[in-house]
Amino acid sequence: MEIEELPCEEHHQILDVHIAGSSYPPFVLSFKNLTYDVKVSTKSGFPFRWKKPNVSSGNTTKSLLRGISGEAKEGETMAILGASGSGKSTLIDALANRISKQSLKGSITLNGEVLDSDVLKVISAYVMQDDLLFPMLTVEETLMFSAEFRLPRSVSKSKKKARVQGLIDQLGLRNAAKTVIGDEGHRGVSGGERRRVSIGIDIIHDPILLFLDEPTSGLDSTSALMVVKVLQRIAETGSIVIMSIHQPSSRILGLIDRLIILSQGRTLYSGSPSNLPQFFSDFGHPIPNNENPSEFALDLIRELEGTSSGTQILFEFNKSWKVSSMDDNDGDDTISNRRCTLPLKDAIAKSISRGKLVSGGNGANHSSSVPSFANPFYIELMVLSKRLLTNSRRMPAKFAVRLGTITVTGIVLATMFWQLDDSPAGVQERLG
Repeated sequence: MEIEELPCEEHHQILDVHIAGSSYPPFVLSFKNLTYDVKVSTKSGFPFRWKKPNVSSGNTTKSLLRGISGEAKEGETMAILGASGSGKSTLIDALANRISKQSLKGSITLNGEVLDSDVLKVISAYVMQDDLLFPMLTVEETLMFSAEFRLPRSVSKSKKKARVQGLIDQLGLRNAAKTVIGDEGHRGVSGGERRRVSIGIDIIHDPILLFLDEPTSGLDSTSALMVVKVLQRIAETGSIVIMSIHQPSSRILGLIDRLIILSQGRTLYSGSPSNLPQFFSDFGHPIPNNENPSEFALDLIRELEGTSSGTQILFEFNKSWKVSSMDDNDGDDTISNRRCTLPLKDAIAKSISRGKLVSGGNGANHSSSVPSFANPFYIELMVLSKRLLTNSRRMPAKFAVRLGTITVTGIVLATMFWQLDDSPAGVQERLG
């Protein structure tokens, strides 16, 4: 194994982990035949008064995912592309174990082993589409509070600070480190920087699996490109990055290693983005020069969805094209086809020993188990309370308004029940 240290400002370092001649293969997340159906109630259109409320006239089943398969490898970024309602977010949620297992059919494995829910929580991170941040905390403070909350007590304060500083450099936030997040009433960081802070909060423990729901949504092209470059750097440090994305630019498409295009819950393309021109050329719809391949693909899919046969012809072509084409290295050289020499938990322990899943130990005592919760409840409560007080203290006007509202409400309620006796009349007054 070769570990290369990338120098950063102020001697902060980011570990760049490369597997070279390792005795065990890198992590591979595989999913096969994922199918997810939900029941949709069809309510009566005539809600007469004598009918019971919410009585369904029948149930229909809607398929959100239909037999989706693929794999994502350590060190690579996978993007799930599709129009609204195609199943992008549902697939991300399925892989991240955020939907009911009883309703989900198919298999999801890591290095050939079924993922336990408790283990998945420890080794993964999920970044939501919306940025939910405290406006009056700086970028550095936001990440530091995340470190205090997510990293175990066995990690010293100095190591937590070093992790935060290294993460700031990795996210490209050095110039904004001392700037407050901001909101509508307070000037702060840009939209792209906010998104990178949101990513940083969830990867403070350096997870093996990173799931993101449309991380470029609402950003301009430059900010979106910066976010994807950050995700590429995160993948290069030994993580599996899987994200949903809507209509990426050509430059963003060039940073993605694997692409899945969905339509109505089915896979219409799976492979390298560089093979898109050849794929659509063989399909009989070559991509014009200087046109964004992702835009062309989505436009063509929308046209097919409007026809009587829908996207069935493209779905069938993708299956036959994938079998006949070996240009995307998904044949015998696929990592998932190699035999794993280590059980999953031992492989995770090896990953911890080389710097992943930041913990306070030296990695030698993690061979048989994976840590669960980083901190006890009272530590988490203290960190969250401190964060709330710090944010409120910097917004005195808003804090005063809230305090005044609570005080006035308390006085009004107190006077309503002042000196009520225990007579029947007093009881009636208490009941209103």
